[in-house]
Amino acid sequence: MMIIKIDQSNLGDAISLVARLNEDPEHKISYFGETEGEIRADFSAVQPPEGYGFLATKEDGKAAGYFGIELDLELGRSWLFGPLAVGADWDAIAEQLYQAVLADLPAEITDQELYFQSQNRRLKEFAQRHGFTFHAEAAVLVRDVKLRGTGDASGMIEFDGAYTPQLNALHEALFPNTYYSAGQLIELAKADDKQMLIHLNNGSLVGYIFIQLRPASRDVYIDFLGVDPQHRRQGIAKDLVAQAVEWAVQKPYVESISLTVNGDNDAAIKLYHSLGFITQTVSRAYRKRT
Repeated sequence: MMIIKIDQSNLGDAISLVARLNEDPEHKISYFGETEGEIRADFSAVQPPEGYGFLATKEDGKAAGYFGIELDLELGRSWLFGPLAVGADWDAIAEQLYQAVLADLPAEITDQELYFQSQNRRLKEFAQRHGFTFHAEAAVLVRDVKLRGTGDASGMIEFDGAYTPQLNALHEALFPNTYYSAGQLIELAKADDKQMLIHLNNGSLVGYIFIQLRPASRDVYIDFLGVDPQHRRQGIAKDLVAQAVEWAVQKPYVESISLTVNGDNDAAIKLYHSLGFITQTVSRAYRKRT
């Protein structure tokens, strides 16, 4: 067995292997999409300089395993995309891949996270064997964009830089230490394939939604939806989602709108179900601090 770093010469082999294995819930890594096209797009996140991957190959050159990494040096966190492996040698291949990952992690990285579908028994055992502990459960909810529904657009505008301090405060209060800061969201929202809407009440920002187009999966993803606790149960979340759907239906080929929510957040799941979303998958995150 050889462990080699992924580059343009073997990128296609890695994508094909992941696409084949990730179809099976017992192998599925939750960071990746469903089709080979989606996975090819997802791989852009695990290429230099933000990340990289390793491929395990047999003596005949066939791909037998994959392990990818995405890094955030500022947070000191690594997201581990794998391990994925084939055959009865799963444990041995996974171990060799993980050792290659560990040897290559920058010194600034102090946190490791695994994220996989709940049916992936092998990866759960791998996590426990290597000292990872359960962090959170997440449910992916999906809604057909044809279910446009109704919403009140009054008080809602595209993000205006004048509200930056208020967005900073609300985002940090609702999602402390999350993967995107408010400043990063503001910069990302300038792209044509992303959007941020805010909801105002008497001139104050009390809610926001950040969404992004994912062409490979014909999907618009709700990355963040937040409402000030003092203004909840007033239909603000419903209105924000309705406007997100309106934005989604204007994009060519978009078929669905989706989001991820904590698996134990019953109130949020109930809200989204009432807005036409259905639970598609449940995944679990395990973390380890080194």
